[in-house]
Amino acid sequence: MSGGFRDTFTKDDQQEGLLGYDDAAFYYFAGSLLLTITVPWTYSFIKGSLFPSAQEDCPTKLKSGSVVRTCKTSTMMGKVSASPTRRFGLCWKIQLGVLALLWVMLGLVYVIVGSAQKEISRFDPFEILEVSTSASAAEIKKAYRKLSLVYHPDKNQDDPLAASRFMQITRAHAALTDETAKRNYEKYGNPDGPQTTKVGIGLPRFLLEKDNQLIILCCFFFMLIFVVPMTFICYYQRTKNYAPNGVMIETLQFLGFYINESTRVKNCPELIAASAESRAMPARPTDNTAMKPIAQDVVEHKTRQFSNHPIIMKNSFLIWAHMQRLHHLMTPELRQDLDELLKHSVKITQAMIEIACMREWFYTAQAMIEFRRNLVQALDIKGPQLLQVPHFNEDILKHVARGKNACNTLVDFMARDADQRKWLQEMEPQQIADIEAFCSHVSDMEIFTKVVVEDENEIVVGDVATVIIQLHRKNLHEGEAAGPVHAPFFPCAKYEEWWIFLVEGNPCTRILASERIRDTERVIEAKLRFQVRDSGKYRMEVHALCDSYAGLDKKVEITFTAFSQDEVKREIFIHKEDEDLDLQPTLFQQLMGDLGQEEESEEEEEETDAKSKGKSGKKDSAKDNEKELITEEGAKGGDAEGDDSSASSSESDSD
Repeated sequence: MSGGFRDTFTKDDQQEGLLGYDDAAFYYFAGSLLLTITVPWTYSFIKGSLFPSAQEDCPTKLKSGSVVRTCKTSTMMGKVSASPTRRFGLCWKIQLGVLALLWVMLGLVYVIVGSAQKEISRFDPFEILEVSTSASAAEIKKAYRKLSLVYHPDKNQDDPLAASRFMQITRAHAALTDETAKRNYEKYGNPDGPQTTKVGIGLPRFLLEKDNQLIILCCFFFMLIFVVPMTFICYYQRTKNYAPNGVMIETLQFLGFYINESTRVKNCPELIAASAESRAMPARPTDNTAMKPIAQDVVEHKTRQFSNHPIIMKNSFLIWAHMQRLHHLMTPELRQDLDELLKHSVKITQAMIEIACMREWFYTAQAMIEFRRNLVQALDIKGPQLLQVPHFNEDILKHVARGKNACNTLVDFMARDADQRKWLQEMEPQQIADIEAFCSHVSDMEIFTKVVVEDENEIVVGDVATVIIQLHRKNLHEGEAAGPVHAPFFPCAKYEEWWIFLVEGNPCTRILASERIRDTERVIEAKLRFQVRDSGKYRMEVHALCDSYAGLDKKVEITFTAFSQDEVKREIFIHKEDEDLDLQPTLFQQLMGDLGQEEESEEEEEETDAKSKGKSGKKDSAKDNEKELITEEGAKGGDAEGDDSSASSSESDSD
């Protein structure tokens, strides 16, 4: 009984199975998904390959609308023109391969969908039996016998779709010959009568086959239990080692321990080499041989502190060689290691500056910034500033330092007119053009400062004073912004950054406030705030330090007088809006006010009830008193009447 009951409700499913399953919907879904991924990615890939200036690392225009002014020297233009070659590296090739694979898959899906013969349509017995709608019963019976012999499952044991086709032929014959089936077909469009609608999803056929269920289930649990958790675990293991500024936590701990108030530029190369990022770089067996020429020519300005670690020694030598411009002694592998170190140095030196600022050590912060620009410009400690000028070497520096128009600083060199640079006459025209382009690109910064207390005319003890600093790049025109700095030895594009420090005057050099400015606009404004603690005359210094060029730093002394609170009497003016705001209840007061009103209303009701009760009690007592008075008066009147009656009776008796 149970078997028959089960067969009754599972007969069709067991017979049909997946023979009639149409997975065309899966290919439509797959094609739509591939299109939404492939087309935007291909557009972005082609745009980034053909128009590198549109990338985020080197934009041609800022969000404010200012046009970025790039350096026009031949060296920097050569780096820009060589950038497509660097872009066509491993990452570019991987993207190209993945996109090609996606387009191939999209083409296959299109071919499969286009060549599909099945269509979602209603049940048509005439089409299934391959007869016309006007066919007679004999023609229908003949077509049925012919097709049933062709598609009978016993004759097509190797074709799993033959059984489905035979079932459709049987149902079509019944729909045209059996009266009940014919009526159902004419009324419901199906010989079996009204059917329930089956809604499916776009899944391929192999996911629904019984033989693949175990494998699919294993793959599902493998992805759910192993792949997804391991992905999150690996991501967490990687990110937990990094601080929000992108520097490894181990490096921050190391720098926080070794950086002190006496740390100077000569200590920094070894600190970079001993960082966790540097120690994670691989070592090669050929490094010992390749490093010998560098170790012989490099001049170390400080005794090594970590001499027992080969990777630290190697990277320290590479940094010193970079600062002394010994790149010609490096092999291509060592040059790649140096480029990787310099890329790490951007974030590490940033952390070094922040540590010094946090501890209020101005000279240490100044040394960290100086070391950073030495890495950007490949300058040695106390090296000549004019080595930043294109095509300058030691021989040219000797000529520049002689004669009437001699100069030693970058600012003096940039201030000279072209006619006064007689030492450049022996250079080629292209080299002279590069020097002129360099001088017009380097920021000619002008600084303005002002000390104010907002909304006040005087500075009084206890005020928070604001130092307003404005920086003007005089070499830029209106609507222009500074582009990447001229740094031919630095592996990546570096933009100008300025550090503004407010420092107490000598003998103390404690940092009162600092700010990092990354804006490359023509006019920049920064505000440094500090609290005035004592009255009297103040003398402070504002330092504007550039982290990309040596010799552009600015220093301005500011003085002001702070008055005591007794010397200056300030009128406290309260705006009407502030008064109105003070009268407005806060959210807490509003909440408590609602509760208080409910309590007050309850208290008022109790008081009114008590008063009403008191009044009614008084009225009752008054009425009682009146009744008592009336009764007393009545009693007195009765007595008087009794007395009168007795008197009259006595008088009558006497008569």
